[in-house]
Amino acid sequence: MPTLLLAVILCGCAKEPEPSQPQADTQMRIISMAPNLTEILFVLGVDDEIVGVTKYSTYPPQAKEITSIGTFWQPDIEAVLMCKPTLVLTLGFEQQTTLAHRLEKIGCETQSLDIESISGLYEALSVIGSKVNKSEQAQKLVSAIQNKQKELTDRYASSDKIKVLWVVQRQPLRVAGTKTFANELIEIAGGINAISDTINVYPPIGNEEFIGSMPDVIIEPSMDSEQIQTQKATAREFYQRFSVVPAVANDRIYVIDGDLASRLGPRLAEAMQKVADCLRPEGEE
Repeated sequence: MPTLLLAVILCGCAKEPEPSQPQADTQMRIISMAPNLTEILFVLGVDDEIVGVTKYSTYPPQAKEITSIGTFWQPDIEAVLMCKPTLVLTLGFEQQTTLAHRLEKIGCETQSLDIESISGLYEALSVIGSKVNKSEQAQKLVSAIQNKQKELTDRYASSDKIKVLWVVQRQPLRVAGTKTFANELIEIAGGINAISDTINVYPPIGNEEFIGSMPDVIIEPSMDSEQIQTQKATAREFYQRFSVVPAVANDRIYVIDGDLASRLGPRLAEAMQKVADCLRPEGEE
């Protein structure tokens, strides 16, 4: 009981103000449990109300200055409570839902969001906007991303489909399957996934399957946005043994910013355009 009581005291949202005292600060104290959620909060203009973020929340740069409350996969509940949040935004996978349930038991308000697809992002933006009193700004952001999606989809609707292999890991080779956000980006840009339906969302593939997929374009999201040029150089060396593959033979291997292309967040319109530029350089139809 003493431990639970301490947790309740630490969690600012669980403590009601004394009746005789006016509430001095109506500003929210928000914790973001994922880098894309952090980006959303900044774009909506509530960055002054963010009191905690996960370790790899690196964009915008100001996010690095906010208190870290653990990693995306391993949130630190004690660090969360020390921030005295009034709202904790989480994603819908096990480690974070477990955290949310524990916080709710001691009176902290949480909001779980499922952002696995572009439509899921649109819904999440609406929910977050409502929670932080920025519904109008959230709707404008949704509309801007939807407009870019429609623009690209319409532009390439009648174009020949370009086969794309989206590589998420080289050793061993692992790619994005058709049930992924990456696949949505490929299709919006007028491409088709070089890998057909698979059991795994991000299936490992062997050399023979890689060659058999015969992609026209290979896209690799960078593991570190500061090492894109280095990854580009090693990509050429790694793929040269697959010279029979059109993407390799024609030097159509692209390393792009992983923070941009792998996060379902407010920069999605920019990510859509980036993928389209890889498939059709200089706006080719």
